[in-house]
Amino acid sequence: MPKSSIIQFVSAGLSAPKKRDHALARRQIYLNYGALTLATLLKRSGWEASLRHGAHDDPRVFADQLFAEGRLPSTWPLMVSMPSFYALGWTQAFCRAVKQHDPHTRIVIGGRWVTSPDPAWLGRLVDHADSVVPGLGEGAIWDVLGITPKALPSGVIPPYGLMHPLVDGFRAFQPSIEISRGCGMGCAFCEERDILLSGLRAPELLVDLMLEAQAEYSGGQIRPYFQSSFFLPNPRWASRVQSLVEARGLEIPWRCESRVDGIKPDTVAALAASGLKIIDLGLEAASPRQIRAMKKARDPDRYLSAASRLLEACARNGIWTKVNVLLYGGENHDTLAETQAWLDRHAHVIKGVSVGPVVVFGPPSQAAPLLRELAQLGASPVDPDSAAVTGVTQVNLSSEIDAPEAERLSLELSRRYMNADDYFDLKAFSYYPRDYSSLDFDRDLAASDLARLPFRHDDPSSKFAGLATAPTSAPVSAGRIYACRSRPSF
Repeated sequence: MPKSSIIQFVSAGLSAPKKRDHALARRQIYLNYGALTLATLLKRSGWEASLRHGAHDDPRVFADQLFAEGRLPSTWPLMVSMPSFYALGWTQAFCRAVKQHDPHTRIVIGGRWVTSPDPAWLGRLVDHADSVVPGLGEGAIWDVLGITPKALPSGVIPPYGLMHPLVDGFRAFQPSIEISRGCGMGCAFCEERDILLSGLRAPELLVDLMLEAQAEYSGGQIRPYFQSSFFLPNPRWASRVQSLVEARGLEIPWRCESRVDGIKPDTVAALAASGLKIIDLGLEAASPRQIRAMKKARDPDRYLSAASRLLEACARNGIWTKVNVLLYGGENHDTLAETQAWLDRHAHVIKGVSVGPVVVFGPPSQAAPLLRELAQLGASPVDPDSAAVTGVTQVNLSSEIDAPEAERLSLELSRRYMNADDYFDLKAFSYYPRDYSSLDFDRDLAASDLARLPFRHDDPSSKFAGLATAPTSAPVSAGRIYACRSRPSF
């Protein structure tokens, strides 16, 4: 059988959505921009590379397709990127299927957040893989492939953008533009708590990359995600981006992620004029006790005051905000009531709220410290053995709120502030395929289990109907994943 000369990357899929399984969740697609960073690096160095996403495809059928299309076998190793511990089951089945087709295919597993904690543990679980590579892939990939390195220093963002056409079916995805790396703010639940925040990309380069991405999509409408765990622009940077965007006549709406105490209100107007339309904000809690427990801020009052000012500034400037809330260890009905009361006061400036209980990721060696911290707050693992078997540990938050109750309360709180239109607007902007319409949404909604959906249908009988309304001035055209982001690894 002839062998392909293309270096094939596969972004491991999920057997089921990482949060709640329903038809609308299975429609969501996420660009693995870490794996694409490596494919781009190889392509720019003269090697042929391609990236395909496993999504929610059957892993055995997915493997069959790679061989039927002649992508495998290859003269190169098969590079499998695991963006999340939730992808473990899919990866196990996929690697097994590949080896059944061709026992000689060398399979390399990457994915910084999944492989780094304990490569030996992961290698035992994915026993059909030939090697597990920890850390950032930009330095390691050259040794893996046995070719002359042209890597940048570790942690440095490449001085060029992603080559989105290297992704199979790339036009379905919204493009990504990496803006900065790291965070270093010390939140107890986050993998990047001790990784220092890098500087932002220069405005001139950023605008060039926006234009390049638009050209890749043949000048069509794009809505890039500015990838940065903690987007922290200062007024001078934002003003420079605004002036360049206006000078070049760009009309490219974009989205980003930040903390509620990060972006200053006096920066928001320039960001909005530069195209910012949606911002995902990590509030996590409005209970002072819980803010301290998760080490989100030392001064909860100051933290929440900053959050209020930022939300108001975003609403004034036509920016939609999605607020992330994390039900954490020690959570009880009183602390949750504090968070709900704060959200009620700000409902008029919030587009949607994403709520979920804390989940501990990683093998036992990584999970143990956080589980000990959570235990001191009154939390406990649902299954003490799950870290060793799956790398995912669900948590009973307290004696008042066990895991099933935490899920019920998460859905109830999310529905309080988000209806079907809000949900569609937020998802369609970034995560649904670019040609996914409101009619598609309605069909998938009809096929979904309503009990699993994190939004409500506004009607007079709903006790939350009309409580939260999105700002009407936002002209938008259309998981948080704790401890498992898809940084440039493979």
